[in-house]
Amino acid sequence: MKQSDSANSPTLLPMPIHGVDRAVLIMMRRMGGYGLRDAHAAMLALKHFGTGFRQPLVLLRCYMAEIAQASERSIMIANCCAPKMTRDEGLLLETLAQAGQQPGGNPERAQRNLQELTGGRNAGRALTVASAFSNALHNSGIQLEG
Repeated sequence: MKQSDSANSPTLLPMPIHGVDRAVLIMMRRMGGYGLRDAHAAMLALKHFGTGFRQPLVLLRCYMAEIAQASERSIMIANCCAPKMTRDEGLLLETLAQAGQQPGGNPERAQRNLQELTGGRNAGRALTVASAFSNALHNSGIQLEG
């Protein structure tokens, strides 16, 4: 990387410690890099969500598709093996954790995150899918730390 490019490099954040958060992040990376129907992402969903893996997997695919469609800018996603996450990945993950109506959820913050990710465009459909994903995890006894 050139010195002049360092100003344009993404902000790097530490990887999530919580196992489910880390799995969802890697699933998002796989879907962003290799397509929504990536087999490794499906296997991670099966491993972390058990027999009820289909609903979270389909909702995460839909979330990634809605974000990509709504965004006016490029969303920075790191390689699957990267030891840190980009700020955009952090916003994607935090949105999933905050979007639901369960205790600890903050839909207004999730909406602000989506506005930032999409460049100010209306991301209401992405917020709806993020809320459904968060509620599906909560109903199965799993919670994202964000």
